[in-house]
Formats: sequence, C-alpha cells, structure tokens
Amino acid sequence: MRERVLLLAAVSVGLASSAAAQPVMGALLDRLRSVDASKVTPADCEAQVAKSARLNAPDLLYAATVCYAAKQPVEGNFLLNAGQVRAIPDLDLMVPASKQDSDVGTSLYGVIFYYAGGPGDEEVLRQPASRDRLFKLFDAWSPIYAPDYDPGWRLRRRPNAAAYQAAIAEVRTARRKQLVDLARLYADPTYWSLDHRRQELQKRNPTGFAAGTPDATLLNTLMRQMDERAAALGVGGVGPSRDHAARVAAKVEFPPAAPASDETPANASGPVVKSCADQAERMTIAEESKIVGVLITQSPKWGVIWRADLAAENRPTERLTCTEHTTGSQPLEAGGDKIAPLPAQTPVQ
Repeated sequence: MRERVLLLAAVSVGLASSAAAQPVMGALLDRLRSVDASKVTPADCEAQVAKSARLNAPDLLYAATVCYAAKQPVEGNFLLNAGQVRAIPDLDLMVPASKQDSDVGTSLYGVIFYYAGGPGDEEVLRQPASRDRLFKLFDAWSPIYAPDYDPGWRLRRRPNAAAYQAAIAEVRTARRKQLVDLARLYADPTYWSLDHRRQELQKRNPTGFAAGTPDATLLNTLMRQMDERAAALGVGGVGPSRDHAARVAAKVEFPPAAPASDETPANASGPVVKSCADQAERMTIAEESKIVGVLITQSPKWGVIWRADLAAENRPTERLTCTEHTTGSQPLEAGGDKIAPLPAQTPVQ
C-alpha cells in the first residue's frame, strides 16, 4: 500500500494523542500481524466478507489482513476501505465511557492514520476487472447498526440509528469518489510512472528529505508533475500534493484564548456550541479532567466562540477555545502570561 489517502482529516473528534494509547495501538497492530499467511485460505477470506456488515472497524481491518494473506486482494481492498468508512462515524459519534475507552479510539485512529489509511493493493484499482469487483463489493456493503453494536470500546453515549446511517452514507460516498479518482490516476501510464518514481525516491530516504539536497529537489519536481497530470485528468484532492503540504505547514490562525473587546455574549445553543461542547466532553474523558468554567461569545471575525476551562489533578488548568472551524487549547498560565479564569458554569451538552 503506497498511498496514504485519508478520510480521517474530515473527522473532528477531539482525540488528543496519548502516551497511554500507545500500548492499545500496539495490541491492535499485533492482532493484525498475527495472521499467519501459511494457514489462511480463500475460504477464510470469504467468511470475513460474508459477515462484514456486522463487523466494527478493528474487525474489518483484521478481516482485510486475512484476505490479503489469503492472496485475495480485491476482497482485502474492500474490507480495508469498509474499515476506514466504519471507523469515522464510530470515532465521531460514539462517546467513550472512560479514559481507557478513549485510548482505544485513539489507537484505532492512529493505526488507520499511520498504517491502514491507503486504498489497499493499487493493482486492484488499475485493472478494470478487479476494479469492477471491488466497487461491486463496496456498493453492496450495508453496515448494520444494531442497538447492541460495539465499536470496540464502552460508550457513554451513542447516536440514534438515523444519525449513524446518515454519517455512514456520507463517508462512504466520499470514499467511493476518492477510489474512483485514484483508479483514474493509477490507470494513466504517465501518472503511474511519476508515482512509482516518487515511491522509489522515498524508499531511498526513509527518514525524510533534507532541504536543498538533490533528492528533495527531485521530490518537489515529481510532486509538481503529478499535480499537473492529475489536473489534466480532471482529478484533484487525492494523492500527494505540494498544495496540501503547504496547507499543513501553514500557520493556522486561532481566536484569542481570552475574550476580545469586540466580543458580545452569545446564545448557549446552536450547532457550533453543540460541537464544541462535545469536543470538550471528549477531552475531559481522555485527560480525566473536568470543565470548571464556560463562556460563549459572538465575534465579528470568528462568529461563535466557545471557551471552557478544563481542570485536572496535578496539571495546570487548560483553556479550550473552539469555533466552527478551529479548536485549540493552552494553559491558563504559560511563562509569564496569565489568562483570567472563566466564570463557573455548566456547559451545554
């Protein structure tokens, strides 16, 4: 799997990286690596596909590993992409019951981001027959959301069926479009050759590229040529992109942690308030903290700003500042700077 085409960038779950989540992530990776290719058969793969509608994301990733080991790459690609699709609503909508459960979700995010975020075996997308089989499996997949559905962690709160199925449909539609676009790129000899050269270059530089070196210059050239070829094919937003890298590297502007003079009180309701309160709740679970103050304001520049102070034992109180498009946090006391605590208030859930 050479590409890292991720849907997870669309997820806003408030999951912070956690050292405590690393052992859980390791356990999931160990499970995936435990598949013995000398012992699995195509029949084992078929059995995984047959029950795919009932599987959660970790189980779908395991099922994909079984199929790849059984040399069934079409089924492997289907199960891998189904696992990615299943993971996003689970991470986004299923609120964990405890820090331990939050760590499980964080580990799933990490495994997909670092190891299982690509489309799978790219040859499947290059060949018309295998590509058609893949889309037939993907389109026929109808994930079940039963009242006792278990995403892999205990829950404090779960969404209703309508909200969950709507989220699944949205994510699956987006993922299908990505796969269609990737298939167009991989089927193009020019793009495929450029991508192959890029991957070989990255293999020669496993720890990254030093600025100003010949390989770094060549990488930028290849990525520019790939962008141009993708644009010529009418495809954008998938594959490696210099524009994407620039957006990631660019400094993102955040609203001030303390209210500005042009802010006014805002209603304690609405989608932004609900989303920000949900993110704060998840942070309190992941960090074993509690919300001790909340302030909601309206800004001419930022719109609704939802701020909360999160307190935990043996750690400085933290200010969470959230808007429709940004979320950031910082200690109330950093160096010589101090931020006044927010008024004690119960946040809207």
